[in-house]
Amino acid sequence: MGYLFWDYMLVASMVVLLALAALFRKVRIAALLAAVVVCAEFLSPTLVNWDRNAGPATGPVLKVISYNWLLDERDRSDIYAWLKHEDPDIVAIQEFTEQEKGTTALFSLFPYHTTPVPDVLILSKYPIIKQTNKSLDWNSMVRAEINVKNRLLVVWGIHPATLKEPQELKARDHYLSDIAYYAARETEPVLMLGDFNATRWDPGFRAIVAAGELHEEPALLAPLTRMAVRKGVPFIGAPIDHLLTNGSNIFSDCHTGPNLGSDHKPLVCILQLSR
Repeated sequence: MGYLFWDYMLVASMVVLLALAALFRKVRIAALLAAVVVCAEFLSPTLVNWDRNAGPATGPVLKVISYNWLLDERDRSDIYAWLKHEDPDIVAIQEFTEQEKGTTALFSLFPYHTTPVPDVLILSKYPIIKQTNKSLDWNSMVRAEINVKNRLLVVWGIHPATLKEPQELKARDHYLSDIAYYAARETEPVLMLGDFNATRWDPGFRAIVAAGELHEEPALLAPLTRMAVRKGVPFIGAPIDHLLTNGSNIFSDCHTGPNLGSDHKPLVCILQLSR
């Protein structure tokens, strides 16, 4: 579970090692070498994604959003207003239930949506021509085939177990390993989005990226999306929400949206498909 805050740990380690190198001559070389190793670990996911996110992509441009809006009974009219203003092409919502109040207001924003299943929903401006649902350890994953201007885009909605207890860590790892299995077998352009409950440093997440040859937008500091608002420290968070794609598709302008009452912030990206 330390991987949830791995970026903080790596930065702190580099600061300590550089301080040791500056203060103690006897350990200077060893501390500097160790700092280089830690820096390489910090940069490696970004460097990999930089190479894969290089294009060229000259196909349709889509705005895509992933948002875990938190399972509760609060009024969601602010979310609907924000989505209407953002005007995205594809949205994945986590912690969605069929009994959600106001779903008519949500569905009116998009011509197409997947048949609701517990936990995950995909909404689209483009026709959804096929849907497959999979359930694992009380968490669902949805695979939707979407016709984007006469080209097929496979969209996965993801949400494994939240990490609170040791048994949930096991369930999450089981879920992530299944996603890696399915990702390795995709042959079409893919958009995978959701709350992975894993940072980009997590071995389970890295396995998905490697198996599907996926990438996200390069960023030295990944956007913090899971915020510690329940602990009273909303400025500390973990980058566990992700948007992934494959091939020559390109992500750009990835950023988080406003605080809309959840302990997550929405993740927004521009996706340009390959020609």
